[in-house]
Amino acid sequence: MRLRPIATSLVATVSLLGCGVPDEGRFVPLDVSEIPSALIETTTTSSTTTVPALPESATTTVVEVLTEKVDLFYVSANRVVRTERFIVSPATPTQVLDTLLAGLDRQVENTGLRSALPTRVTATIEVRRGIARVASTAPFLSELEPLDQRLAIAQIVLTLTRRPGIGQVIFSVDGVEISIPRGGGDLTTPGTAVTYDDYVSVLSSRDS
Repeated sequence: MRLRPIATSLVATVSLLGCGVPDEGRFVPLDVSEIPSALIETTTTSSTTTVPALPESATTTVVEVLTEKVDLFYVSANRVVRTERFIVSPATPTQVLDTLLAGLDRQVENTGLRSALPTRVTATIEVRRGIARVASTAPFLSELEPLDQRLAIAQIVLTLTRRPGIGQVIFSVDGVEISIPRGGGDLTTPGTAVTYDDYVSVLSSRDS
């Protein structure tokens, strides 16, 4: 009988068709369930960059301090000599007197100079109508030798009368006006005003 071989041949042909290799480049969609989880996980990488804060702008304030030159008188070889010092402007009579009483600075030009005024002496000053009234407390200059008393008074009088608006000086101690020596050594009566000219005799020859 010839039917059987035909049937066998048909089955073989169908089997060959079922096992055929798909065409190359063919897109075959897959179900999500068939894709490995490692391929579908989303990895997010975030990086944070820290930028250091910039320092606040530094503001520099420049304060200009005005100064002015004043004449201060000190002692050299028992004579009074003029020196120059710059102090804050405007230079008030109080500032000038305080600077004189504070003594010499260390500037080179002051080499060889001294002050006859004791370092512990303090005084206040009041200026009215061209007269500077210098008030101090005991002992003031009473502990000094006569020559140094004269030189110390000369330092104060010559320094103050070099300032604008001051022509005369009166001294008091503990509220009482006192006698003071002039440049020649003679004493004034208590409360007598003295001037620059009263001490020209003790000035150094370069300042006379």
